[in-house]
Amino acid sequence: MDSGIGAEVPIRSASQDRLRRSDFAERIACVLSEISPREGRVFAIRGGWGFGKSSLKNLVTEKLDVAKERAGWLDFNPWQWGDSDAIARALFGQIADRLGGEHSRSALARAEALRRYGAILMGSSASLKKAGSQSGTISMLLTNASVIFVASAIGFDLPTVATVAVVFATLSICVPLIGRVLSFLGRDRSSDPLDRVREALEVRLRELACPLVIFVDDIDRLEPEQIRMLLRQVKANANLPNIVFVLLFQSSIVEKALDPVADGGGRAFLEKIVQVNFDLPAVPVSTVHRIFGEELSELAGGLATEANGFSEVRWGNVFVGCIQPLVRNLRDARRLISSIAVHMPLHVSGTVFEVNIIDFLALEALRVFEPNLHEALFRERTLVLQESRYRGDNRRQEDSAAAERLLEFVTESRRPLIKDVISDLFPAIGWAYGGASYGSDFHREWLNEKRVCSRRYFPRYFELQTGVGEISEYQFVLLLDATANEDRWTEAIADIDGAGLLPSLAARFDEAVDRLPVDNAAVLLPGMFQVAQKLAGLRGDDPFGSPWVSAWRAISWFLKRIPNEERESLAIAALRKTEALSVASIIIHLSDPADQKEGKTFDPALSSETVEAMKLEWLRLIRSRAANVDELIAEPDLLSLLFQWEKLAGALDEPQEWVCKAIQADEGFAIMATRLISRGRTHSSGDRVSTIHLSFDKETVDRFIGIDVAKARCEAIRFSDFPEHQEALQKLKESLEKWLGLRAYDFMDL
Repeated sequence: MDSGIGAEVPIRSASQDRLRRSDFAERIACVLSEISPREGRVFAIRGGWGFGKSSLKNLVTEKLDVAKERAGWLDFNPWQWGDSDAIARALFGQIADRLGGEHSRSALARAEALRRYGAILMGSSASLKKAGSQSGTISMLLTNASVIFVASAIGFDLPTVATVAVVFATLSICVPLIGRVLSFLGRDRSSDPLDRVREALEVRLRELACPLVIFVDDIDRLEPEQIRMLLRQVKANANLPNIVFVLLFQSSIVEKALDPVADGGGRAFLEKIVQVNFDLPAVPVSTVHRIFGEELSELAGGLATEANGFSEVRWGNVFVGCIQPLVRNLRDARRLISSIAVHMPLHVSGTVFEVNIIDFLALEALRVFEPNLHEALFRERTLVLQESRYRGDNRRQEDSAAAERLLEFVTESRRPLIKDVISDLFPAIGWAYGGASYGSDFHREWLNEKRVCSRRYFPRYFELQTGVGEISEYQFVLLLDATANEDRWTEAIADIDGAGLLPSLAARFDEAVDRLPVDNAAVLLPGMFQVAQKLAGLRGDDPFGSPWVSAWRAISWFLKRIPNEERESLAIAALRKTEALSVASIIIHLSDPADQKEGKTFDPALSSETVEAMKLEWLRLIRSRAANVDELIAEPDLLSLLFQWEKLAGALDEPQEWVCKAIQADEGFAIMATRLISRGRTHSSGDRVSTIHLSFDKETVDRFIGIDVAKARCEAIRFSDFPEHQEALQKLKESLEKWLGLRAYDFMDL
């Protein structure tokens, strides 16, 4: 489809005729070649922009070429020549060149006769005659100048001045001679009456063996004044023997241009110029849509798969209800195909389409035919996705008004159609146009289908690239394929980790859990444990959407998809293989009946027996890890692990004893301070950004270290020796002093 990108060129031959206009073109060619040689004609091929006037013209010229003895032809495009004078000169010049193309004596005489006739009509000889009449004045000035230079030679370099004087004197002699020549040339084209010149031209033109058909295309692209000038020239030559003009234009534009000189009667004025009109045969819109569908299938048919979001039912609804009404003619079809051909490769990786192909095609239609609306949709992301809406927020009326304002970017006649397009692309805002209201339950479905109405994929449609820090759909598909082999899966996870894309991968696991291959759970599940454990310390600002939450939530949902007879053994095996203590803590908690509140719906992923088995395995792993102080203290989620250790062991002794051992060295105490600190954000009135707020929990410090012990250790350690932990140590010291009454509390401590 390379030839289709950006091309609006008309067809060149009958072999390209998909509208079956060849017979019509044949009939026009016959009419043009049967013109009586006694007088010329002016015909018109009328039709709107993009309906195929130039294509029909090319079909006619192809027919004329088959029988050259019947008629010759010339293609003249005035749009290429600029101002009105240039257009007129080009018109007569090209006709003359065509008439003299045989280089015979008679042909050259015809060409010269036409040039003389054109020169009189355009007034070119007058300029030559005027130039000749000014030669006396120029000669007098040059003579005076030479005398002045000679007179001024006194006191100057005489040879140089004399030379200049001679030059001026010579020019003063030559200029009158040139003036006489110009006057002669001007007289040659203006002194004879126009009627006599025209009679001589007509005699020459009647000698033609066949008529000359002059096609004048793109008239409706000219400025109004240029249209009027061109038609004046055509009218003046309308009845020259063997000269046939065929004008191609959209009637409404030309008639409007003629209104000022015809007292509002542009149509009647045009009827006096054009004898016969050839109106383009009607093209059924169904034919245009069929041709568009064929070209679209050739261009994008290979990507119309379920994996890329294609559905025959939805595509039928979007194609018929949203795209077809915007495609009115073949030019529209070509413009849309060109836009699709340009932008589609930016979403393609192999056989994977990064977004939903149906949404992509609908948005491309808006990009081409309603570009202002397309831009507005990107700006109004919060509105069309309803990102900040929740029940009872009292914004329904405000959002409804904003949705109506989107329609102001399109014409009144298209607004009902655009309502349907927006409602289909962005179902969450469809209620504002009289459609249904959709709850959050549909978000996961939209994510799986890579819809533009999902937060993750929305930017991809407009930015035309994967966002920074995001894993592409193609990479995700390759990852899922890699789960069939443990070595490939391990290597793939390592590559994603090296690229810093683990947070994005966790989000993809969470959003596309239904796409994760259950058959490969033995390989996939340990990898998910591994990814989640690496993200245990990344909670972010959003407690419900952090990479850590996405990672363990995906594991919980994926476990429920694994058959019961395999689920429990695979969960324990994943824990043993990865030693992912933080992940296992969450999975145990979610399935432990003892941790559930009464009256709350409880749908555990693991049975009670499996939970108890995982608890025992968890205790074994943390006791083994605790034997190496440096290994356990390096855990970013250490505080949660200490509480889980106390809970599963049934007593505080073990974790407390380990902490006492870990803080004996100054470095261990500094690291422990960093692990126990909590990071939050505060926002003061008037500030545009929030600030990080560090704090310690008094009960936690007292529970695992002891207030007095912590105070003594802070006094004994030099903070500057541990720059990485200096901030945490300083904050711990301040907190201890406040708890002991040695320092006053400030408002941030509340």
